[in-house]
Amino acid sequence: MLFIEILMISVGLSLDVFAYALYKGAMMPGIHKPALIKIGCIFTLWQMASLLLGNMITNIPMVKAAEKVAARWHFLSILIFSGLGLYMIFKGRRHQTIIEHKDDKVEIGQIAVWACITSMDAFLAGIGFGLFRTNFLITVITVGIVTAVSVILGIYAGYWMGCQAINKIVTLGGCILLIGGIELLIRGIN
Repeated sequence: MLFIEILMISVGLSLDVFAYALYKGAMMPGIHKPALIKIGCIFTLWQMASLLLGNMITNIPMVKAAEKVAARWHFLSILIFSGLGLYMIFKGRRHQTIIEHKDDKVEIGQIAVWACITSMDAFLAGIGFGLFRTNFLITVITVGIVTAVSVILGIYAGYWMGCQAINKIVTLGGCILLIGGIELLIRGIN
């Protein structure tokens, strides 16, 4: 897998995190660096841990034995990335009215729950990256950096502009993942 493909999939995954950060930023009365660092670290660590867990599944001996029988694990990986893209597109197409209200405190428990929810996509992507035998260190560093940047940009954008564009951002993330899956399929055919 090429670095541009890893980056594209990382950006697609991080737009789900960006959407939550946008929502959280719209509710903050002001941006305080300790809260920003806390939120960024929690989301980044969850994404990276989920990616690691997904990748570890592909290293289970049973999966390795089945790998010798399977003709092409790459197609399963492509299905995972494309399926994630379609899921995010459908999720983004649901038009939910968001009522913005200021919230003075940043609750770690609430942030951890949202980080867990948004990292389920990263778990599946970890399986996809593992089946593709992508360099894990490059993948996890890329996902970590992109996630951290997405949280920071999302909080600032939400604070300044509100969070009414959440559905469009999630849909865009899904489109990027779908394009990444299609690109991998085309490259795999050639």
